[in-house]
Amino acid sequence: MKVAFIGVGHWHAAEFYLPALLKRGVEIVAISDEEQEAVDRIAAEFDLDCPGYTDFRRLLDETEADIVWSSAPHDSMTEIAAELVLREQAFHMEKPMGLDWEMLQPVAARAEQKGVFTSVALVSRYYGVVRRLREMREAGELGAPIHYYYRLFAGSPERYIDAHCPWMLDPVRAGGGPLFNFGPHIIDLFIHLVDDVAEVTARQSDAIRHAQIEDHTTLMLVGRETGAIGVGEISYTIPEGYERYFSVTSDRLHVGGDVGIGDILIRDADNEHVEGMNGLEVYDHYVGDTLDAFASGRQPVATISDMVPVLRVMNAAAESAAVRGTVVLD
Repeated sequence: MKVAFIGVGHWHAAEFYLPALLKRGVEIVAISDEEQEAVDRIAAEFDLDCPGYTDFRRLLDETEADIVWSSAPHDSMTEIAAELVLREQAFHMEKPMGLDWEMLQPVAARAEQKGVFTSVALVSRYYGVVRRLREMREAGELGAPIHYYYRLFAGSPERYIDAHCPWMLDPVRAGGGPLFNFGPHIIDLFIHLVDDVAEVTARQSDAIRHAQIEDHTTLMLVGRETGAIGVGEISYTIPEGYERYFSVTSDRLHVGGDVGIGDILIRDADNEHVEGMNGLEVYDHYVGDTLDAFASGRQPVATISDMVPVLRVMNAAAESAAVRGTVVLD
């Protein structure tokens, strides 16, 4: 399979995607990044003997690829996605796929209309407990959702400078801090497992770094049909590494702890132990699953249309934090 890679300077390219692609024997036929330094560095690091570009449109003009792997600073993502859909080019894109849901929505609609294969890296859907809860929801076994909670804390964002992505600390390019980095995972799982979002209330803090991007965002989401409450906490507040806690409560069950491995406590019935992926291995799995989905003609784990409502909630959260009020989604 021939793969072209747009945005190789994104830290996920070297950390996750290129190793996973190359070990599956794909042919990298071209790479691009807006920074020539990134093109040269990645070509050398992965011993890529292929054309390199700083203009992604030129790459697309001059390269034939089966599928395009694309990442970019967040403010460039929707433009790239729109061009790929216009060319009816199958592609993967890193989340959040842009900064404004109203700009992304028509791109998603065109992709569906044209039947373009699109995949977005909402990889938390692969975690073991998440997969089982989704199966239960689809089978009508989840019960009526009452409460959802997902905490994802990470270390200092200065690590993105070391990873050659200083734009992650620029709110104009990144959209914000942890809200636009980890927020898609927290919001997507609420929609995926619980309900669409009717109301969003958010508060943010920059008390640690006093920087242009926030250190911490707390979200409260209200389900449209169920009235279920979802609380999400995302931050750059711990010294290093990651800290996660995940829970879902319904009138039938409760699960709390890890997103990948745990016990689903079922009211008036035997509990169920779940084991599955629960760490960064989901990215390697995502690459293989996406390539297989494309080759076999099935749906990937998530599409551009799944990202639109997530980005809408992210935009509402940013608005809520700015005005210190609740935003109601029509």
